[in-house]
Amino acid sequence: MRKTGDNDLASDRPNMAYAFAYNETTKVLVPLNLGDTSVPIGCFLVWPMKNPHTKGRWRWGVDTANANINRLVAKFQPKKGQWTVFEKDRLDDDERVFPTSVWDEKPFNSERGTEQLANIGLGKAFSRPKPVGFLEHLIEHVGGHLTLDFFAGSGTTGHAVVNLNREDGGQRKFILVEMGDYFDTVLLPRIKKVTFSPEWKDGKPKRLATPEEAERSPRIVKVVRLESYEDTLNNLETRRTGPQQSLLDTPAAHGADGLKEQYLLRYLLEVETRGSQSLLNVQAFSDPTTYKLKVKRPGSDESREVNVDLLETFNWLIGLTVQHIAAPQTFSAAFERASEKRLRLSARSGGRLKQDAVGPYWFRTVTGTTPDARKALVIWRKLTGEPEQDNLVLDEWFTKQGYSARDSEFDLIYVNGGNNLENLKTPDDRWKVRLLEEDFHRLMFATEGG
Repeated sequence: MRKTGDNDLASDRPNMAYAFAYNETTKVLVPLNLGDTSVPIGCFLVWPMKNPHTKGRWRWGVDTANANINRLVAKFQPKKGQWTVFEKDRLDDDERVFPTSVWDEKPFNSERGTEQLANIGLGKAFSRPKPVGFLEHLIEHVGGHLTLDFFAGSGTTGHAVVNLNREDGGQRKFILVEMGDYFDTVLLPRIKKVTFSPEWKDGKPKRLATPEEAERSPRIVKVVRLESYEDTLNNLETRRTGPQQSLLDTPAAHGADGLKEQYLLRYLLEVETRGSQSLLNVQAFSDPTTYKLKVKRPGSDESREVNVDLLETFNWLIGLTVQHIAAPQTFSAAFERASEKRLRLSARSGGRLKQDAVGPYWFRTVTGTTPDARKALVIWRKLTGEPEQDNLVLDEWFTKQGYSARDSEFDLIYVNGGNNLENLKTPDDRWKVRLLEEDFHRLMFATEGG
């Protein structure tokens, strides 16, 4: 805390040559106003002395010292035979040391990063990776339970978090974001390998994790892939009807600024690509487990069809804080017509749905809270193409789950496909039904202020 180097004398900055009152028993340290030499009971004064005969000055004025008093500590210097005030080199609440300006220790050398990646068996797949020790040191100083790396590269940040949790039993989490093709070739394999074993050599694990290390290792690593601009374009499909083509072929449609030119410039993409998978084909919501997109393989022009997780995507779209995702349920059902021609479950089946592993009626639910603190139930189901039967099964399933009971806990209920759930409400029910496809489309394509 005492100023050293040039201009370090009391005469250079008289307003910074004040005293501290210090109680050695209670460890209370108080900066005194300039000129105040009164000694509180149980205390003694600490001056910024360069030596027993030369008065120096502090680096901070009284106001700054007061504002940062928790960072100051009084200590006795045996060699000089005097007390002085230091700025702490450790944080108050733990043993983490304030970082220095230059980090030149061996664990921080860039060569270590290359060596560590080579030991895992990924050495030639990524150039100049950061050393794990550097990220461990950085995360320790920053603290907190969540580390977000927007440029994750080879995954060193995730590796460091796994190591630190194994060392001290912490509950840190990481989010790694990367758009390079080495996400699949380096980053993801690296996280899988270091989760399996803490030590590697020549691409092979040197040992298995100890029971304690295994207990402190990640249980689940979630991978979320975002649709790229190229994927969106690759999934556009143009569909032009015969009447549309006939109209565009008429002589009147040709010529400068004619109908054909205006259509191609202004309407073709909007009209003819409607229903493309990347523009949300709501018809495909009839089976939420089979929605597909063509996705380009990293590092090539080859595309492959992959399943899109509509359930997860919708959770993100509505900002749902998920509380529970239920396992899928499947049922079969038999139907009959009552005397008034109303469809009902067959009396021969007891008027009930039958749980059936290969049944055509599939349900899966998600419960959680929306950003405006409303409790939500999201119902995903497979539609058979028979709306009357689909909705009867939905009503029976919904009632059986107890969702239609009085004092339901939900404010919003989302469900895919047209339905009659509103008819099941009692006068005291406060929940509202939202058509899942409509909100999905609105949230994907709504423009700000639109």
